[in-house]
Amino acid sequence: METVILDVGKIDHVLTDGMIHYHMMRFCQNTRPGFLARNTPTPLISDSLGSLDAVILESMCTKGTGSTHMDWSHELRSFSNMKLQLPHHWVVFGITPCGVSAISTFYASVASLVRWLGHHGNAQQDLANLADVWALGQDMSNAESWTAVF
Repeated sequence: METVILDVGKIDHVLTDGMIHYHMMRFCQNTRPGFLARNTPTPLISDSLGSLDAVILESMCTKGTGSTHMDWSHELRSFSNMKLQLPHHWVVFGITPCGVSAISTFYASVASLVRWLGHHGNAQQDLANLADVWALGQDMSNAESWTAVF
């Protein structure tokens, strides 16, 4: 995560065009931690993702306002951060907060794995029973009995 944060600083110094800077922040730097967010339990990574969110928002405000945002009140700065992070279809910037999206992506990935294991966990199968290997003690045919083991 520190590498992504360092790269944001490099982009700030190299890119002078605001639109290219925005696209690099939104579509490159903001999406880079996606793999970690999908595969790491949120409590283990949330501090790092929060730091990355703060650095990206600071970079966007610095580039967009020419550093005049340093004089803004806390309320105005919070409002601008909220506007930067609102969904793109609301005609705003759409920089998804990594810390918040990590929660849903992690659980969506886990649910996909559980569903996949459920399809491979029948007794008639000749290969190893994947549900028994990957979800010890879990009855994949009964979603009510599933428990999280971290």
